[in-house]
Amino acid sequence: MGAHHTTREEHPWPAIVMHWLHLVSMAVLIYTGFYIHRPFGPGTMDQMRTLHFVFMFVLILVAIVRVYWAFLGGGSAAPGSRRKVADWRHFGRSPENKGQALETVKYYLFLRKTHPRTAKYNTLQKGTYMFWLLLIALQAVTGFAIWSNTAAFFEPLTYLVGGHIVMRMWHYIIMWLFIITTAVHIYLSVAEGVRQLPLIFAGVESGEKDPDSRPASA
Repeated sequence: MGAHHTTREEHPWPAIVMHWLHLVSMAVLIYTGFYIHRPFGPGTMDQMRTLHFVFMFVLILVAIVRVYWAFLGGGSAAPGSRRKVADWRHFGRSPENKGQALETVKYYLFLRKTHPRTAKYNTLQKGTYMFWLLLIALQAVTGFAIWSNTAAFFEPLTYLVGGHIVMRMWHYIIMWLFIITTAVHIYLSVAEGVRQLPLIFAGVESGEKDPDSRPASA
């Protein structure tokens, strides 16, 4: 397959839309979260809380739909290919990634000049995406635990972790984990996946076409 050429089937429109909904939701949640923590700039506390709650539900819904689509959606293709397979297969064990985790880390740390050959997602990418799902679940729980409308339901858990202040602290720490990992993701996307950007932004293919990127026969 010609990985130097991107195809629309690599990132179908449902995946692109969910990607941007996730990113916008995170941006709004981080901004409003900082505002709620310590007000700044225009707006009111009520407005920021409303936005925070709305996009909290958007983020949770998108995460659920994304997992559902990975198993029961239309699928996606490997780099340079048009042949779609169930999307979850790209997140499973890949022979191409065997023994490449350390080499990938070396590449990211500038200790290796060439990028090791991997599957559509390397081991670190897969780990990051699974980590984000875990963070979304934890952030949802900690968020509901400190929200007055649902705090009573989570009261046993809140006392278990050390009280309301500790729960708020964990909610704040998880937000920073999102900020850090998202910043790294954006950097790597721009630095290494520049050919993917037109596809992610507008569903436009880029790069030199490869004979192996022909549409698969029905």
